[in-house]
Amino acid sequence: MKNQSNGIAKFILHFTGALLVFFLIVGILMYLTKFSIPKENAQIVNTLIGMIAASTAMVIATITGRNTDDLEDAKKKILSLEGRVEMLVSQKDSLENMLIKTQEDTIDRLLVLAAVDYDKKNRKCICGENDCKCKIN
Repeated sequence: MKNQSNGIAKFILHFTGALLVFFLIVGILMYLTKFSIPKENAQIVNTLIGMIAASTAMVIATITGRNTDDLEDAKKKILSLEGRVEMLVSQKDSLENMLIKTQEDTIDRLLVLAAVDYDKKNRKCICGENDCKCKIN
């Protein structure tokens, strides 16, 4: 719950700051329409006004509710999840290959065991004894 209240407080702080900057820009524009800037300070004032006006896009985004930090966090999370998906797919492929190899080994062993059992049941001894060690025909 603390994260939600901190997030709301952070949003309110950003929103208030954005409104303040917006009203500052409007105030400067109103001031400039009524009064002129002295020539010795014109360059500095123009630079400051340009810097403030450049932040207008971020101010408008904050006022409308779009937060660039949230967007960047979402992009990072998506990249992280895509990496995890790729890792899981490679692990799944590895497990499938291991399963196929295990199945092939099991089939080979069962075939060898069945062949040995077949040979034991169907062998004929030359000497006629059941437990002889002579050659099988």
